[in-house]
Amino acid sequence: MMRYYEGTVFNAGTEAVVNTVNCVGVMGAGLALEFRLRYPDMFREYQRKAKAGLLRPGFVDYFVDRSGLTIVNFPTKDHFRHPSKLAWIEQGLRHFADTHQQWGFKSVAFPKLGTSHGGLNWKDVQPLMEQFLRNLEVEIVICLDTLPYAEGVEGEMLRYLNAVPVEELTSSVRLSRPQLEALASSRPYSRFWHLSKTPKIGLKTYENIFQHIYARVKDPGSGAAQLTLFSE
Repeated sequence: MMRYYEGTVFNAGTEAVVNTVNCVGVMGAGLALEFRLRYPDMFREYQRKAKAGLLRPGFVDYFVDRSGLTIVNFPTKDHFRHPSKLAWIEQGLRHFADTHQQWGFKSVAFPKLGTSHGGLNWKDVQPLMEQFLRNLEVEIVICLDTLPYAEGVEGEMLRYLNAVPVEELTSSVRLSRPQLEALASSRPYSRFWHLSKTPKIGLKTYENIFQHIYARVKDPGSGAAQLTLFSE
């Protein structure tokens, strides 16, 4: 069975989720960045395989997180600076169709493969995904990520980010004055990743804020480690 969902792969409620990756060990933007921040064990294993030359476009790679979630790393490009190729999407879909059953999951959420940072056109990718996925025995959820608001864990993180008094935030996550002013003047955010586009908030700063709030939302009683953030 196949269905479309307007949200993201993280909120599809499936036993497996697909992450689009390159083959050089970098998850620095878009969906892959969020996967890296949410699943650090997966990222370390992905980096190990990339350094060993074990990742290639057209061949998917599986990882089972400690939570039991299966993450399917789907290489849509060789290098993060290069575009995706439609042929790699087709080859990867064939490989997924041939290999997924041995991993035992009954449902899997796919993003629109290669259409964001990969530069492919959805009208070209969609027919391929339907061709190779529609008749599989597992439930296929194609996530369009078109909702104008955040759901699930992202929604909880966003509510905290938008509502927390700046003084309380800086008591746990110390910001430089320019960063603090930029964040305060840019709220409210409608999606958490919009924070990464805020002036003065560089990639490392975004990662640290994400990790702090993610830990707080996932386990409110544990407390998040104090982080120091400087201008980049």
